[in-house]
Amino acid sequence: MKRRSPLTPASHRHTGHRKAQKGPAPRFKPVILPEPVTIERLSHDGRGIAHWQGKTMFVVGGLPGERVDVRLVAEQTRFTEAQVIAWQTQSPERQAPPCEHYDQCGGCQLQHLAPAAQLVQKQNTVLDQLARWASLEPQYLATPITSPSEGYRHRARLGVRTDRGGTVTLGFRRRRQNQLVDIEHCAVLAEPLNALLPPLREWLSALSPRDAVSHVELLLAEEGPALVIRQVKTLARTDRWGLANRLPTVAPEHIWFQPPKDELLVGVEGQEVDPRLSYQLPDFDVTLAFHPRDFTQVNATVNQRMVAQAVQWLAPQPGERVLDLFCGMGNFTLPLARSGARLVGLEGSATMVERGRQNARRNGLDVVFETANLADAGRTPGTLWRGGFRGGSSAPGPDAVLLDPPRDGAREILAPLAQLKPERLVYVSCNPATLARDAGELAVAGYDLQSLGVLDMFPHTEHVESMALFRRR
Repeated sequence: MKRRSPLTPASHRHTGHRKAQKGPAPRFKPVILPEPVTIERLSHDGRGIAHWQGKTMFVVGGLPGERVDVRLVAEQTRFTEAQVIAWQTQSPERQAPPCEHYDQCGGCQLQHLAPAAQLVQKQNTVLDQLARWASLEPQYLATPITSPSEGYRHRARLGVRTDRGGTVTLGFRRRRQNQLVDIEHCAVLAEPLNALLPPLREWLSALSPRDAVSHVELLLAEEGPALVIRQVKTLARTDRWGLANRLPTVAPEHIWFQPPKDELLVGVEGQEVDPRLSYQLPDFDVTLAFHPRDFTQVNATVNQRMVAQAVQWLAPQPGERVLDLFCGMGNFTLPLARSGARLVGLEGSATMVERGRQNARRNGLDVVFETANLADAGRTPGTLWRGGFRGGSSAPGPDAVLLDPPRDGAREILAPLAQLKPERLVYVSCNPATLARDAGELAVAGYDLQSLGVLDMFPHTEHVESMALFRRR
């Protein structure tokens, strides 16, 4: 008979003498352990890992080497979850979180760990995944690309909730919950955006109807601060202008409203708009224009250094053929083209492809952007490359390739990509697990992992980004 943990409440047990009661199972009742546990290491999401009664225990707030008293808050078949309630010993790498909302807000997970130690943790995460799933180790480990650990975030989406009494909550989700934490000041948000929070809250409190807004997106671009207001009920013109009048640091033409159940944006006068903001990559004399709802990197400093490293590692030469997969609006494509190499950028979103073409013209660069479903193996990069390169079926393959795939990685495209036999390949990853999986497939296809470096795009959070350089054997 399968034995149950002694932590399982008696009401969960079935003795066989009575029928099981219908209805939802009773919730787990938190239990304080009678003795401390030792944190052995950190999980990928920043929780401490310990062991107790043969199970792995994930401990929120614990750091490696610490002896802590914990409260168990959940039990699963193979693991338990706990929270620190007291420290017997503390890690020398522990620091006071810089944000007053850290204990509740789910936006950051590592503020209690010193920034230098966060980088070590993230680097080890990538190396561990590569070793475990691909048996790979880079020949060269690059210095991590970093930025200031506070005030780096140039865009953020905040939730809005207004209760029946008219009290407004403006902030991020609570840790592992759907409720919002009211944010007065966000430590990782750029200060020009933090300055907008008090007048935004005042405006939301004065709205009628009060529950007309569900989300607010803040952006900081070359043009200054900007906002997108997501409506669930239509706002009157006086309400729209009321916001503009409360925000003297934001130009009225940089305040947009998204109507209920619609993707378009309207300005303060209610007119439909198709706006553009921009950011710069000064090392390459490139300016990229984007729609406020387009994807852009939130950390401008790391993005600039990331692009520079990608160009350095890929080392495109004048006249070489370079393929940029998952190219978006040209964040890597256009700087690579400054080398004199001939670029083809492939992207699944037709909107982003058109944005890339517009940015190429704006920067005076001859770059080919094509729409391609890169998850469809029936339409290989070879076919698209040769068409985009305007050389027909006889065009040679690329000399170098850059991949910047989503979290799911690039598995579907690796086999046809290897058939093109590029000499150099730079892979920019936002998920160590899929990087390790794909690196293993590239190794089988004849590529060596030459260099690896962490990109700390999101300091104080669990998110790990990295860059890898592969060379064909």
